[in-house]
Amino acid sequence: MWAYTLRRLIFFLPVLLIVSLLTFFATRLVPGEPALTFLGQQARIEEIEAWNRHHGLDRPLAVQYFDWLGGVLRGDPGESLAGGQNIGSELRARLPVTLMILLFSFGFTMVIGITFGVLAAVFQDSWLDHSVRLFAVFGQSIPPFYKLTLLMILPAIWWEYAPPFGYVPFWNDPLRALQQIIPPTLMLAIGGSATLMRITRTSLLDVLRADYVRTARSKGLKERSVVLRHAVRNALIPVLTIAGTLIAALMGGSLILENITSLPGLGQYTFNGVIQRDYNVIMTMVMYAAIVVMSAHLAVDLLYAVLDPRIRYR
Repeated sequence: MWAYTLRRLIFFLPVLLIVSLLTFFATRLVPGEPALTFLGQQARIEEIEAWNRHHGLDRPLAVQYFDWLGGVLRGDPGESLAGGQNIGSELRARLPVTLMILLFSFGFTMVIGITFGVLAAVFQDSWLDHSVRLFAVFGQSIPPFYKLTLLMILPAIWWEYAPPFGYVPFWNDPLRALQQIIPPTLMLAIGGSATLMRITRTSLLDVLRADYVRTARSKGLKERSVVLRHAVRNALIPVLTIAGTLIAALMGGSLILENITSLPGLGQYTFNGVIQRDYNVIMTMVMYAAIVVMSAHLAVDLLYAVLDPRIRYR
């Protein structure tokens, strides 16, 4: 297990190198002059050249890339082109916000999706099963930005209530922080939980028809014990596979959430970097997203062995 984990971690390096190369040259291929974003469309050629020279954008592309890569290896991703702020400092300030969003949204996704997926399978073809399947279809059909917009509009119309905007650190005011985080992350989790409901239901129904489940029932075990101790554990393996892919979707949803609810996280930082064509910010945030997604897939692979003792990594 440890040798397998180490090999996977070493494999991160070439993948991250390829991702950084593709991102670097893709941002440079976008038409337009980044200096005009900051200096204005009426800027003179001399001002544009001076701005490019100040930020090192007049140098060959290979030199720019290796300068950036060297800074990242030293733990310094550089400065933002927008205001000269240190990107590392911004990451440290904004990371807790995004981690809280991802933690709550992923937690809601897993709890809601697996719980109702199991209930739908156990009570197959009942009103509960049909309700869960109907919710799953609607949950997968509505895009995140629309659900988050409804979160602001509908409570204001129906109850004259608007969720608090902005950001208050959890350690300063836990109640207000939860009021800010829980409603939007719950809405963000609807799409992912709807997917997990359907996968959990299908997987558990297949397991409940297996021979070893019939054997457990024939031994006189209670249905609750058969489902929870024998069936659910094996049914979770395909669910974990989908859950790993949902991390990327939740990161994209976090970008939308942070901009709608004015939460100063990495999603908002990424969005502003893309709009302003801030090369250094875009590069850094793409690398951050790649690391999170690869780490999530590695964690899922390792959890396979926890759920199924027959799985061994060499």
